[in-house]
Amino acid sequence: MLLACLGGCALSEDPALLARVGEAEITAQMLQAFEARLSAAGKGDHRAHLQTLVDRELLLLEARERGLDQDPQVLEYLEAREVKELANQMMRRQVLERILVTEEEIQQAYAQGGWNQQVVTQELFIPDQARARQAAALLKGGKEFAEVAAQYATDRVFKVPAKGAQQFIYSPQDAPRAVVEAVMGLPVGGMTQPLFVRDGYVIARVEERRPVALEAVRDKLLKALQRAEKEALKDAYLLHLQQELNVQEQAQGMELVMRVLKGEVEELSAAERQLPVYTYGDRQVSVEEVLEVALPARDEWPAVTKQQLVGELTNSLFPRAVMAQDARRKGVDQQEDFRQWRLREKQDLMIARLRALVVEQVEVSQADLEAYYQAHKEAYRSPAAAQLQEVLVEDPDQARAIAEQVARGADLAALARARSIRKNTRGDTLAVYGLQGPLYGEEWLKAVLKVPLGTLQGPLKCKGGYSVFKVLDRQPESYFGLEQQGVLRSVKREATEEKERQAFNEYLEGLQKSKAGHVEIFEDHLEQLAAVKEAVGV
Repeated sequence: MLLACLGGCALSEDPALLARVGEAEITAQMLQAFEARLSAAGKGDHRAHLQTLVDRELLLLEARERGLDQDPQVLEYLEAREVKELANQMMRRQVLERILVTEEEIQQAYAQGGWNQQVVTQELFIPDQARARQAAALLKGGKEFAEVAAQYATDRVFKVPAKGAQQFIYSPQDAPRAVVEAVMGLPVGGMTQPLFVRDGYVIARVEERRPVALEAVRDKLLKALQRAEKEALKDAYLLHLQQELNVQEQAQGMELVMRVLKGEVEELSAAERQLPVYTYGDRQVSVEEVLEVALPARDEWPAVTKQQLVGELTNSLFPRAVMAQDARRKGVDQQEDFRQWRLREKQDLMIARLRALVVEQVEVSQADLEAYYQAHKEAYRSPAAAQLQEVLVEDPDQARAIAEQVARGADLAALARARSIRKNTRGDTLAVYGLQGPLYGEEWLKAVLKVPLGTLQGPLKCKGGYSVFKVLDRQPESYFGLEQQGVLRSVKREATEEKERQAFNEYLEGLQKSKAGHVEIFEDHLEQLAAVKEAVGV
């Protein structure tokens, strides 16, 4: 309707044309499409949005002048993205659009697949195997889990000492699979051996098994059944393609790949890198392509075997390659929407390559790191924490009676085990942190972080009831510093990105000035567009 109105209004010869950069034209339709992707708060400034589109064309103009439309890296990345997109389209058509899970299947999985309960765990993460084994030995010897966690637990992000164990709640199909499969088979109080996860080891203790209603897990259960059906449909589709495309393993290429993976060959010639490992139709999977997938994965294999390699390729490279080939056979790559997608992707890659060339000389000094850290110190804050014994009850009179019993000498920990409705405790203690006000109640948390250690407090109203407690230990708020490697890596990455953004923005400002003669903006058309949008309420 908006474009029709523009066409019917008395402007100039081409009212939908808003700007021209070199030979590229920017139309009202293009601006509308751009603004449609923005949040509602950012849609009003048409002039600024048009400038963004103009800047993009200026960058493309510069990239073409530098020959980046034929840059080998751009073309290589474009080919990889094209293969991925073609494979994704075939996956949608041949697999995702055919998934159907019935209510009967949901009911059956809930009743028979363990979905009627969740497992609550306390876990400590330890980056290296030797320390994980030390922690496991202490636990086996009878040391309290909380004590071992306080000594060995590590923050998973920054790889610095943590204040204790973390709580997790798992359903049967959750990740990480090694942990979930282990704890699902344990009783309450049971503990795992150190389990390898992506970047370290986890020791988990089962704290609780909770009954769960179907509706509480329906979405997760449905997704799990859909994943299972997706894998079955995908396997059938790939088997069909393997036969139809006549996929053949090439012995010479496969042998060379295995020798490289076993360390028998270090350097390959250009010709050896292009040897086929598999052929299908008129295409091939080369030694180089296989090694790009296999070398990074090799360290996690139990042994370097052909079976392990084929399994790795089956999960990644092989499906994309044959599904993309199927898409080409069916002419998907010649359809107009795909051709437009490919053009946009190439333009994005050209701009990305230009940016990389512009910022490649950017360096970050120690002073830059210090300045960035001080400006963003809150991101590296460790909140205050406290360990306490607590009885939580729903009725204030019950809470007062419990406080009186403790004042007369009753054991608070024993009362907590017998009477408290609080569930997320570790042994006889509850760990709370300074950011958990929404979970426990702001006033209660402020009291916990302020009252004298070892003194009986309460009853205090909090979320869930009335609390009687003693704070046993407390750690003040602190900050992870630059001397810690995880923090240093994070700060260096963020500071570098900030400095690169600044350098590229300055480069763009220079382009805007040097190529001003290539830019023509039709201000009257833009003003009329804004007026029409306001008139029709867009």
